[in-house]
This record gives sequence, structure tokens and C-alpha cells, in this order.
Amino acid sequence: MPFTFHSLRSGSATASSNEQFAQAVMEGLSRKPKRLPSWLIFDNRGSDIFTEITQLPGYHPAQCEFEIFQAYKQTITDLLEKTEFRVIELGAGDGGKTQILLKHFIQNQLTFEYVPIDISEGAVKNLVIALESKFSQSGMSVMGLAADYFDGLRTISQQSNWRNLVLFLGSTIGNMELPSAQQFVQKLRESLGVGDYVMIGFDLMKHPKALYAAYNDSTGVFEKFNLHLLDVLNNKLGANFVKEWYVQQGQYNPRTHAVESFIYSTREQVVSLATLKKTFSFDAWEAMQTEHSYKYTIAEIEMLAVKSGYRIVTHLFDANKHFVNSIWEVMK
Repeated sequence: MPFTFHSLRSGSATASSNEQFAQAVMEGLSRKPKRLPSWLIFDNRGSDIFTEITQLPGYHPAQCEFEIFQAYKQTITDLLEKTEFRVIELGAGDGGKTQILLKHFIQNQLTFEYVPIDISEGAVKNLVIALESKFSQSGMSVMGLAADYFDGLRTISQQSNWRNLVLFLGSTIGNMELPSAQQFVQKLRESLGVGDYVMIGFDLMKHPKALYAAYNDSTGVFEKFNLHLLDVLNNKLGANFVKEWYVQQGQYNPRTHAVESFIYSTREQVVSLATLKKTFSFDAWEAMQTEHSYKYTIAEIEMLAVKSGYRIVTHLFDANKHFVNSIWEVMK
């Protein structure tokens, strides 16, 4: 079976992406208080650091999803085994959790295609190479796409009429404000066909101390991830951030129902961004928000699904009900 990689990051797409990046930075640094979206962090190095986060013993979303995939791999197989199908993973990264499913499908001698989509070319290339080395003699084909999620989905929709299962894992949806999350799942539904499935990971509301511990690891990987944003700004926009002059902390905000990460300027300073021809001032101990991770209730998840045109198939929980992978079916 073929194992291929394609990049949809054309020159025009790259230019558009760079413009979107610059606009997000300009708007975020101009806000009071300053706030930059976490997707800015995810260049190749940022993706690698986030993989480190998912491997931390105290980072429960990743651990819970591994548990769920191990416990319910046959339940997911039962949804798909009567037809040829395609597994599409948005933001695939290293595909670690998903390989639990892929191996189970292969062991059940199913014929299917796996399509990992990620903005990071390096991550997708490495994943395709790793899968080919393990599963080249199986009934699985792989088409890796370096692309924006919906650009990738448009490419796939031009191909065969297999049933699709779209994976959006790791509580990535929690990085969106609720209105943006609803817009996203509605746009996702419009990109799929009736009878297709989506499986979305939601981190559930739990003890605030458990949330604090998950986002403030003693080894400093979360801080490394958030401060990498400054490296990205320096590289992409000719900024002169001094990373050593900032520190990071995450905390649960009961008003927004989200864990919010901030980086704090340890001194008064002025930063210039050469590409934008702008300067921005930071007061001593001024906070800039860099992450937002919303914590859902089951009622909110079900409302999101129904309002967006899906039928809830099932909720798959870890043993402690700290996390859920919710499977929805696209309706007419």
C-alpha cells in the first residue's frame, strides 16, 4: 500500500499564512492586556516541545486519551469495519495515540487509509516515514498532508467516497473560545458527508488543583513551550525579545472556565519588531496571555454537537472521567 507525503504549503499559501501570523501578533500585542494565540507557537520546534508535554506523567489529557484508545479500540473498530474507510487526523503531530487504533485496525485485517494533516511539514514527513517502516506490508495506506486543516480536507474530498472518521484529539478544541469552537465544528461538518464520523477530545472540568498541576510541571517543559513563542517572533518578525527576561505560569480562571498561561516580563522593557516596524512596551511583571484551555461539561459538549448538526454516537471516558473522546455522526 502507498505511503506518500504532500505539501499544500504553496508560495501563495505561505504568504497568506505569514500575513495572518503578522496580523495576529499586531492585534495581540496592541490589546490591553496583551494576548497572543497559542497556534503561533507551533513551528517545527514548537511541535516537538508540545510532544514532550504530551509525554509528561502529570499531563492528564494525553494519558487519559491513551487509556481511552486502549480501552475502546474495539468499540471504534465496530463503527467502521463493515466498509472501507479513511481516518483523518487534524493536527496529527507524531500520531502516538492514533497508532493504537491503526495497529488494531491492521490486526483485524481492515482496508483503510490514514491521512495525517498538520501545519508542520517536519512532523508529517517523520510520521509517514515511521509508519512505512512499521506497516508497509499491511492493508493501510497513508497520505500525509502538510496543510491547513480545511485545505487538507478539501483535497481529500475530491477523492473516493469512503466513510471518513475525523480525529481532533488532545483537547485542541479547548484552545478556542466557545463561539470559535462552534464555528469550527460547523465548518468541519460542512467539509464532510452525511454518515461520516468525528471524534473530538474534550478535557472535562475537574478539581482546580489538578488543573494547576497539569499545566505547571516541575521540569519546566510548559515554560519552555510558552517561551518558545518569543523565539518564533524573533525569527519570523525580526523581534528582539530576550527570552531570559520572561517567566511563565498557568492558572485556572473560574470566570472563563479555562486554564490560562501567561508569560511575565521580569523588567520594564521595549521590544521592537523590525518586520512590522513597530515597538511595544512591557511594564515590569506585566502579563501576556499565551494559552487558553477551556474545560468542558458534558452538557456543553452535547449542546455543541446538536447545535452544529451532529448526532451524538457515544462518549468514551477514562476511568476517572477527567477526559472524554466524544464521537459524533454528521447528519443531513
